[in-house]
Amino acid sequence: MRAVMVFSAVLALAGCREAEVIEAGQDACGASGYGDLLGKGRAAIVEAGLVEGPDLRVFGPGAALTMDHRPGRLNIELDADGRIVAVRCG
Repeated sequence: MRAVMVFSAVLALAGCREAEVIEAGQDACGASGYGDLLGKGRAAIVEAGLVEGPDLRVFGPGAALTMDHRPGRLNIELDADGRIVAVRCG
């Protein structure tokens, strides 16, 4: 039984990255189309043809962000090393 629980936990964690791309089927900003950016550096954003502006917010740890939720805005979160760790709407 314990092995089944451990296996289930591993499977749940394996899906975490995909969950970071899109939450609960909400994709007004098209985040699901940019899941391939996960793990890549900031340059991949430009290479994907994305330009920061009102509909694209790129931020890293400690960034000051407004608290408004805009479903049509694409948010790309970077880690301390500049790697993309989340792509989601809001």
